[in-house]
Amino acid sequence: MFSLAHQPLNIGEYSVYLEETTSTNDALKLLFSNQQIPEGAVVYTHFQTNGRGQQNSVWESEPGKNLLFSVLLKPQFLLAMEQVWLNCIISLALRDTAQEFCPDPVKIKWPNDIYCQEKKIAGILIENVLQGNRIRFSVIGMGLNLNQQEFMEPKAASIYTLSGLWVEPKAARELLCHKLGHYYALLLGKQHTLLWDLYHQHLLGKGEMAIFKKENVLFEAQIMGIDKKGRLHLLVNDEIESYANKEVEFINLIKN
Repeated sequence: MFSLAHQPLNIGEYSVYLEETTSTNDALKLLFSNQQIPEGAVVYTHFQTNGRGQQNSVWESEPGKNLLFSVLLKPQFLLAMEQVWLNCIISLALRDTAQEFCPDPVKIKWPNDIYCQEKKIAGILIENVLQGNRIRFSVIGMGLNLNQQEFMEPKAASIYTLSGLWVEPKAARELLCHKLGHYYALLLGKQHTLLWDLYHQHLLGKGEMAIFKKENVLFEAQIMGIDKKGRLHLLVNDEIESYANKEVEFINLIKN
């Protein structure tokens, strides 16, 4: 057993609802620039017109069907080189939330997409602002596909399309706030080994063979895990290779 040295941050106690916005990250950054808002503040919306994922990819979402949500954290105890821990706790919180509603195992596809049945059901966009060599604050956007039934992207899905379960967005939002507070408290309490083990426990394909693409060339590799710089470690022809985000693309697992 572990002891929780820090009480969970009451994430979502301060929250702002917007009927429509370009993106919840944009809205939260604007709010933070204009007034003092507490750590744990949340912005959520019915619809965003310019939702973004990693590397400025587009986040597809129908109005009112999904959870679109951003939170403000001030992890000034983290060095810029330690931002992998933010990715770790946010991924775990979003994974746990999705798992509550999904009958099949929910996994984290490196670095922070959330998958079920090898379909993407959630994504994360972390935007850090640095002060010197430390993280001054982070605006973290999350999208969880709840009830949407049609997607242009073939690898995308929702909890509804996978399970037939209609999820009330408020219930998902409240659970996500609770999970975020829990994992942030573990990080504050320096429970690094526990967090690391949990991330790898839920890492999609860990120890399995998969197909990847690098510079338009497909290759097979065994997924070994990640390192403290957030790089993916792959076993390729009996040698470990490490890749930063977007240096290699996961295609699919190899079925036995």
